Amino acid sequence: MFKNLSLLLFLTMITGCQSVIRSADSDSSSLVGLRCVMTAGKKPFERDNLRYIESNADDGNATCKAVLGKMYQEGGYGVDQDFSKARALFVESAKLNPTSNALLGRMAERGEGEPVDYVKARKLYRLSGENAAVPLGRLMEEGKGGPKDVPGAFALYLESSKYCGDDAWDAMDGLRKQGQPLSEVQANRYRQLWVASFLKLQMRRLAVREVFEAVNAKGEAQNVTLSYRFKANSGAPLITMIKGSGDANVDSWVMKAASRITMGDHAPLTDSSGKYEITAPLTFSPRNTQGLQRM
Repeated sequence: MFKNLSLLLFLTMITGCQSVIRSADSDSSSLVGLRCVMTAGKKPFERDNLRYIESNADDGNATCKAVLGKMYQEGGYGVDQDFSKARALFVESAKLNPTSNALLGRMAERGEGEPVDYVKARKLYRLSGENAAVPLGRLMEEGKGGPKDVPGAFALYLESSKYCGDDAWDAMDGLRKQGQPLSEVQANRYRQLWVASFLKLQMRRLAVREVFEAVNAKGEAQNVTLSYRFKANSGAPLITMIKGSGDANVDSWVMKAASRITMGDHAPLTDSSGKYEITAPLTFSPRNTQGLQRM
């Protein structure tokens, strides 16, 4: 059966890091493709949903072709498993959208309806682009379909990563923890991605109702400065307030919110002392707390 989890994995494969939610000016083809994706995983199965996907695949929608191919690849939801039909649909989709080559690469790697062919899989993953960096890098790590190239896989993962904690990042960081060294350029990219992810996390964790209710009670902007001290191979910082707002209630809630900030297994690169520190001056201005979550 074409399970929702498999559908989401497939959607990630063909869209990379793009959001499923598209802007109002999206063209009709994108919206039709999105509807095909959502319709395929809808329960209970309805034959009209299959007809919708088939009709738009026949009309040349690349995503609908890939969705229909995925359904044939797995079987269920009104179609029998048929690797030949799946491959043909993926080929048609890839002509319109190169990212669908990743689906062909996966079939070649698994030997679905054809002998296992790692050389072909590598080629197809490369044609697919960044969205297939992880499966391509894995073959490079294992020396399947070509020479073993751990540094090359590491570079591929890091270059393809969009944020700290995505699949490419996790694959890269696994190699780093195993001792794979970083060049200066790679270290800079690592730091940029890590810091950007940290700042987004800090913003989410501190934007809670209790903090802004305390700020609103003062009726004016409140300034604080936090220090985050990390040790090597740890994403959990020691957090201190090195400059308070002057209001104990505001400072208390800021620290309570900040205590939830941790990067988990995603550690920063440290200096020779094995430490890394971020000093964060923050300004909290009065705002409407409607819609803000509580801690």
